[in-house]
Amino acid sequence: MRWDGIAGRLCGLAALLGAWEAASRQGHGIAVASPGETLAAMAGLLAQPAFWADDLAVSVRRVGLGFLLGFVVGGGLGLAAGFWPPIRAFLVPSRWMLTSVPGVVAVMLGMLWFGLSSTMVVAIVALMVAPAMHVAVIEGLSTVDGSLLEMARAYRFTPAMRLWHVYAPAMAAPLFSGGVVALGGAMRVAVLAEALGANEGIGHALSVARTNLDTPRLYALALCSMLLVGLAEMTLLGLARRVVGRRRS
Repeated sequence: MRWDGIAGRLCGLAALLGAWEAASRQGHGIAVASPGETLAAMAGLLAQPAFWADDLAVSVRRVGLGFLLGFVVGGGLGLAAGFWPPIRAFLVPSRWMLTSVPGVVAVMLGMLWFGLSSTMVVAIVALMVAPAMHVAVIEGLSTVDGSLLEMARAYRFTPAMRLWHVYAPAMAAPLFSGGVVALGGAMRVAVLAEALGANEGIGHALSVARTNLDTPRLYALALCSMLLVGLAEMTLLGLARRVVGRRRS
């Protein structure tokens, strides 16, 4: 049996569940819900159509829109910065500011700028994703082989052909790895924004569960958000492997 594969992961999961169960028995139900209570509450949530429509779908839509907006803006600015060093230098202060600001501060400012709405959540997610995409594109462009550029010039590639055949393969891996990291951060900041300033979404449901001291429901919602991020990361990584493998073949 190989312990660096599925067996090792199952053992780690069993240890985690055991520690969780022990913590729930040592503490009181308000602080820590047991795994059984959490799974029962999660089953109850998933059986409610209102949860799918008013919480889960709303959060997924907000994160998806914000991620797409951040990907386009950050990637576009990354291309400009990668090809023109003065633009890269000009954007350094803005990138540093966005990567340094804590999530809760970004949420507070977003509430002032956009009010308590979906626009606020989408904008904050985009602002958190854009710097990661910006850096990933610059890193990808910096790894382009000079001989490939010489060959592209010799064969008189058009700008579109250079972008697709020379630059895109170099940017693929950094973009996908940066996208996976940014996606997890996007989900976390979206839940925080919804908990503090929205009336729909998983974060709002978490805030309501905390107010009602409904600990099993709170743990179930936290587990839902984690599973959602895990599913999105697996999908993105699977897509990355297929794209990179196809390009190499």
